[in-house]
Amino acid sequence: MASSGVVKHSREQVEAVIRSQRVAAHFQPIVDLHDGLIIAYEALTRLEADSGFSNPGELFEAAAAHQLLWELEAITRRHSLDAAANWPAHTRLFLNCTPAVFADKRFAAQLAADMKGAPGLRPDRIVLEITELSDDQHISGLTEQVRAATAAGFHVALDDAGAGASGLNRMMSLRPQWVKLDREFVRGIDTDQLRQNLVRFFVHFARLSGVSVVAEGIERASELQTVTSLGVRFAQGYYLAKPGTRAETMDPGFVSAVRTRWASVEASVPQEMLEPTLGAICRPTGVCRCDCTAGEAIIAASRSSDQPGVLVFDGASPIGWAPKSALEQSPATALLNEVRTRFAPVTMLSATLTVNEAVSAICTRDDERLPDPIVVINGDQVVGIVRLRDLIRIAATEGQLAASGRTRLTGLPTRTRADQHMAEVIRMIAACPDDAAAHHDVAFVDLRSFAEYNSRRGAAHGDHMLRELADLISAVVLSTVHDAFVAHLGDDRFVITARAGVLGARLAALAAAFDQQRAEVAEEGNQPTLRGLFLPGALAVSKHPRDIYRAEQGLREKARERDSRLKIAGSYVLDASLVGERRQAA
Repeated sequence: MASSGVVKHSREQVEAVIRSQRVAAHFQPIVDLHDGLIIAYEALTRLEADSGFSNPGELFEAAAAHQLLWELEAITRRHSLDAAANWPAHTRLFLNCTPAVFADKRFAAQLAADMKGAPGLRPDRIVLEITELSDDQHISGLTEQVRAATAAGFHVALDDAGAGASGLNRMMSLRPQWVKLDREFVRGIDTDQLRQNLVRFFVHFARLSGVSVVAEGIERASELQTVTSLGVRFAQGYYLAKPGTRAETMDPGFVSAVRTRWASVEASVPQEMLEPTLGAICRPTGVCRCDCTAGEAIIAASRSSDQPGVLVFDGASPIGWAPKSALEQSPATALLNEVRTRFAPVTMLSATLTVNEAVSAICTRDDERLPDPIVVINGDQVVGIVRLRDLIRIAATEGQLAASGRTRLTGLPTRTRADQHMAEVIRMIAACPDDAAAHHDVAFVDLRSFAEYNSRRGAAHGDHMLRELADLISAVVLSTVHDAFVAHLGDDRFVITARAGVLGARLAALAAAFDQQRAEVAEEGNQPTLRGLFLPGALAVSKHPRDIYRAEQGLREKARERDSRLKIAGSYVLDASLVGERRQAA
C-alpha cells in the first residue's frame, strides 16, 4: 500500500495486533446490475476498539513500513475465509492482496493451506484483488505469481484500474479477469461527460478482452444510473450497501434492501439500441470427454443434423474442437487423446459480446486462421457455439444488427427483455423465497377490437393509440410503483410485473383512465377497450417464463368466453384468483 512517509506507530504496536488478532472481517456486496443480485462480497478488515489504530489503512501502512505485511495479511485472510465458509453456491469472495505479498513465493502454498479450513470455497470462487500499485512500483515476480494463481483456478482482480499513466500497461502484463474502476472515474460521473466517455471506452475494451468491470465507490443513485447506462456490469458502494458482518450481509432483509436500491434505479436507466449478443444467437453443441472414442464423438455430433462436430473437454475445460471430418478419418475405437493433433484450436468469447464486438475481437487475433466455430461462454460456463458464417450473416443483415432491447414504437422493453426479466425474477425467488421485494405478480394488457380499429382508421392512428397506451401505463403504473417492470410484447399486448399486493389497484386505475382518455376523443365507430389479465403470485410458482405465458393463455380463453356471454362494453381487469367466483356470479 502507498505510504504517506510518516509512520505513527511502532513495530511493537503492529506485532501486538497480529499476535492478539484484534481484527475482524466485514463484507461489502458486489451487485450484478443486470438483475440486482449479489454475486460477490469483498472482504474488508475491521479493527477492535482497543487495537491502538484509528483505521485499517493506518494499520496496513505501519505494517508495510515495518515489513510485517506478510504476517498481517495472513491473519486477515484467514479471518475472511473462515467467515465466508459455506456461503451460498456461486457467491464469490474478493480478497485484498498487496502486490508484495502476492509476489511472495510462499503465497500460493499458504493460500492453499488456508483454503482447506474453509468448507464450500473453491479456487474459482476466490478473486484475489491486487491493491493499488503506484506508477513507479515494480514488484519482482508478481506477473509469474498471478499466472500461477490463474492456472490454479483462482480469479485475479486489479484494483483502481485506469489510475495513473501505467494502468493499462499493468492490465496487459497481469491479464486479470476482473478490474475495478478507479473511484475518481465514478465520483461525479453523472455530471461529467469526460468521465462518461472514459468509462464507455474502458467498458468496451474490457468486453473485447473478456474482463469483468466493477464500478466501486457508488454513493448516489445518479452515479449508479449512469454507470449502468454506460454498460458497467457490476457495482459496489455505500449507495447499494455498507460493509457488514457475515450475519448482517447474509440476512434476507439486507439482500432485499440491496435489490430494492438497485430496482429504484434500474427502471429509469435509458436502454440504448442493442445489437444481438453471442448469447442470443449461439446454439447448443455436442460435447465429449477427451477419453472418449472417436466413434462416441461421432454419435454425439450426429444427435443434431446441423452439428459440424463436438467440443472436447479435459475435465471442466474445453481443449479443442473435433470436426466430423477429422473424426470420420480416425478408427472408431481410437481415443480422442490419440487424435488430438486433428483438433481445431478453441476460441472462446463472452456471451455478452455483441455481434460487432465479436467480429472486432476475431480480427485482432494474432493467428491468421479464422476460428470456426466460436465457443460462447458465460463466466466459466460454456453455453454454446456460433458458426463463423452465421456471425458474418447476422453482421451483414442490417435488420438483425439493429435489433433493439426496446421497441421503436413505444420505447418499452421488448419480448426478449421481458423473458429475461421474468427468468431473472424466477431465479431470484428460488434463491430467496421470502424476499418481499421480489416481483410475484404479473399482468397482461391488450386492447379489444384493436385490429378492427387499426384496419378502419389506418396504421398511423393505431400506432398513435399504442404510444398513448404506453404513456398511460407509465403514468398510472410506473410513476406510482417505483420498481414495476413494463414491456411491449408486440402489437397491442403488454406485460407488467410488480411486488405482491400493489398491481391489482393500479390495473383497475389503468382501465378507468383508458376509458376516460377514449371518451375525450371524438371518433366514429366502436372504440377499443382495455383488457387486463391479472395473475397474482404467478412468478412465485413458475419455473420458466413459458409457464407464465401458458397461464396467460388459459386466462385469456376464459376472458374471451366471458366477453361473448356478458357483452361487456368498457375496459376491465380479470383476476385469475377470482375467475371461479366471477363465473358463478355470472
